[in-house]
This record gives sequence, C-alpha cells and structure tokens, in this order.
Amino acid sequence: MIIDSRAECRRRRTRWRVLFVLASSVPAVVIGAVPAGPAVADGAGRNGLALRVTVNSRPGLGALRPGVRVGDPVVKTYRLVNRGGADLYQVRLVDPGLPGVAIRCPGGRDRVRMLRGLSFVHCTARTRARPGVWTGQVVASGSIPYLRARAVARARSGYAGVGGGLALSEGVRVKGRGAAVTYRVRNTGNLTVHAIRLGDPPLTGARVDCGRGRALVRRLPPGRSVTCRSTVRRTPGTYVSAGVAAGGARVRTIGLAGGTVAPPTLTAHAFRRFTIAARPVPSRPTEPRQPVGRPTGPPTPAPRPAGPPAAAGPLPAPVPVPPEALPVPLLPGAVGAPPPPPLPVGVAAPGIGPEAAGEPAVPEEPPAEVAAGTDTGGGAVPPEARAQRDERGSVLGRFYRSGSGPTGLGLLAALFVLLLPAAVAAAVLGFRRG
Repeated sequence: MIIDSRAECRRRRTRWRVLFVLASSVPAVVIGAVPAGPAVADGAGRNGLALRVTVNSRPGLGALRPGVRVGDPVVKTYRLVNRGGADLYQVRLVDPGLPGVAIRCPGGRDRVRMLRGLSFVHCTARTRARPGVWTGQVVASGSIPYLRARAVARARSGYAGVGGGLALSEGVRVKGRGAAVTYRVRNTGNLTVHAIRLGDPPLTGARVDCGRGRALVRRLPPGRSVTCRSTVRRTPGTYVSAGVAAGGARVRTIGLAGGTVAPPTLTAHAFRRFTIAARPVPSRPTEPRQPVGRPTGPPTPAPRPAGPPAAAGPLPAPVPVPPEALPVPLLPGAVGAPPPPPLPVGVAAPGIGPEAAGEPAVPEEPPAEVAAGTDTGGGAVPPEARAQRDERGSVLGRFYRSGSGPTGLGLLAALFVLLLPAAVAAAVLGFRRG
C-alpha cells in the first residue's frame, strides 16, 4: 500500500509539470500572432531598449554650461542596453545634434548588427566644437524579426560652443616723411575679450594709442571692434608694420575628460608694407659763362643786305692755252726740261689770264638769278651770253667750245690719249730688257 501511494504521487507531479509547460507557452503563441507591437518575450516590454548619451563625460545636456571652447574636441558616447531576453537586430542611431558627423559602433559602422538580450554596447562620435548651441534628441531603434516587433529608445543631449576671437587689420597713410598707421581690432567670438594689448615690434619707437594714450582695450564685447592709431617719422625707404593684438576671454570651459580648463591667450596679427619717398631737390638755373675779353651783352645781329644783289654781267670768254704751254709726259728714262722760274707777283704768264696772277677767279657757275636768265636788277641776260654760259656749264664745253676751238683741257686730253700707248709700250720693253 505504501508503494502504491508513492507511485501515485509521482504520476500527479508529472501531470502538473506538463500542464505548467503548456500554460506557459500559450501567451507566447498569442503575442506572436500580433503583427506589430512591443517585444514582451522573456520579460521584455516597451522599454526593452535603453539609451544613455554623454558629451565629454557630461551626461545629457550637462555640456551646455559653461560649454566647450570653440575648436576644442567634442566626444559623444552612446550606451545602448538591451534589457530584454530577445535579441535586437540592426540597432541604428540618429543624432540631429551632430549634423554631418559619423557615429561609429562596434564593427566600424553606424549601427549595431545584433544586440543580444541582456547586453550593452558603446558607440562614439568625434568632432570639433562649433560656435553656438548644438542640441537634439538622439533616437535608437532595433527590430525583433521573428516577433515582427520594434524597440525604440530616445535621449536628449548636446553642447554649447563658446569662446572669444580676435581679428586684426591695418591701414597705412604716408604723408611726407611721416606715416600714420591704423589698427582695427574686432571680436569674432561669442564671449567678451578682456585686456587686449596692441604692439608693433618692427616700428621701433611707435606708440600705439587705443584711447587715453594707452595701447590697451579693457573690454571688447562679441561682434564689436575698436580702432587704434600710431604715427611714426622715418627717413626715405621701405618699412614693414606688423601689428599684434593679444587678450583673453576669462571663461573656463569643459575639457575632453569632463573637467574645466583655463582660457587660452587669444592673439591676432596683421602685416603691412609702406614706402617713404625722398623729396625731390629743385634744380637751380645756371648762367652761361662769358668768354674773357668779350662783352657780356647780347650778341649783335648780323647786318642784313640793304637790297637785292646787283646783276652779274656776262662772263668773259676763256683764254685758250697754247700747246707749248702744256706739260708733255716723259718716256721712261728721259729727262725733262727744267721748270720755268717763278714769275713775280702781279705778272701774268703768257697765254694765261689774270687768274694766275693772283686776281680773284671768276666762279664757274653763275648765281641762280643769272643761271635762270633773269637780272635781279630788272635787266635781261643777252642770248649770246646765255648760250656761252650754258656751253661752259656742260661737260663737253670743258674740252671744246664752238667759235674758239679746243680748250686747254681738251688739248691736254688729246695729247694724253696719243702719248699713252707709247708710254705703255716703252714701259713693257724696258721691263723685258731688264
């Protein structure tokens, strides 16, 4: 009887176990028939996917105050947690607070291929801080394919990019031997810059004045500018102006590890080249030197002729030269006659006109008025004189003239033509005998 009671207890326990298994599988079958909805298998519900975001180790919106300095690194970390037992597939992150910045998850992509149940992963995004406020709601979403369900998580995060900025420009105006340099300083950031000092090391001795004679700008709000000036005097030449402005924002910002960092020194530079020209030296007029012993007054103009020149009369006919007066060329080896003795001054040689006796020679060519056949005095040139003058002016008239026969030059030319072959023959014979 005792054995029968133990067997009956075992059978009862087995039946309860089967009923328990069947009862626990009914909800899963009913939920699987639903086309869409949150994952509830293995205890997973609407909040099965969790998301947590940090900016430079500051959670959520903690990087808005005091902010990250413009240009410093910004690192966003996304922690994805699957709090359910069902695996999530293709978990993707979207962050509108970082436009154009890629998010990297395990495997090097912008999404998690599979996030196992009851596990977590970290994704990151790296960039440089931009000026202004950059916030947004990050959305993470994944799917459970065999349940045809989706899990979604959201978290708001962001940062503020802060910082001051300096920009410097120059202008130079040269006047004479002085140069006026103008410096314009502008705050390009979104924080006030304090204690801005200006200098120009290349321009030794230049005093920069930003107000009250000091090269200091105590406070420059964002977007504002101030003008400083300096004046220098230099000798002629080319010079360089290199202005420098330095200041600080005096605001601590969030570093990469989450702590605060001190503000850096802000600087700005400008460069300008200018030339100071030399003054032109006025030239003094020089007086012409007068020769010694001559008057210093103005030169006396040459006297002008009182009237037109007198008419020239008809030219005299040339005197023919006798043949015996012409020089006779000598043959090789012959001795000529001794030259005649010089005649006294004023005595003309026989057969030669007064020209050889020292009297002025008559020009071969008459004046222009006579050559044209006109008389400047009003009279006309006779036709005989005009024909004789034209004959003398021609080349043939130098050798032969009508009415007078051959001229001396013509006789000399004829004699030279007759004696030239004999002289050549004698020279050839003498050369052969020698």
